[in-house]
Amino acid sequence: MVLSACEQSEKTKKEDADIAQDEIQITQRVNYEISTLHLLKGWGYQIRKNGKLILDQPTIPGRPGLNGFQSQEDAQKVAELVVSKLKAQVFPPTVNEDDLKNLNIH
Repeated sequence: MVLSACEQSEKTKKEDADIAQDEIQITQRVNYEISTLHLLKGWGYQIRKNGKLILDQPTIPGRPGLNGFQSQEDAQKVAELVVSKLKAQVFPPTVNEDDLKNLNIH
């Protein structure tokens, strides 16, 4: 009578588990949402990451003072620049005067 073993060795099980783990790629989706806000001193914006508020910007970043943007479009353009920096993992996602000039923000 001949018996054969149907069980894998512990080493083979571990190798199979390692291969299976390598084949599984868990991707976490990151969703950014921009809201523009009309405030007393102009326009501002908020950015949410997966529904959680991460940035509340009532003034023009990179400039002194407490003035907001002149238009909703200007606030939107800068918010989109900030989101692009966040997606590129630039932290902090600072906005400087050159960025504002490139976006034609006055």
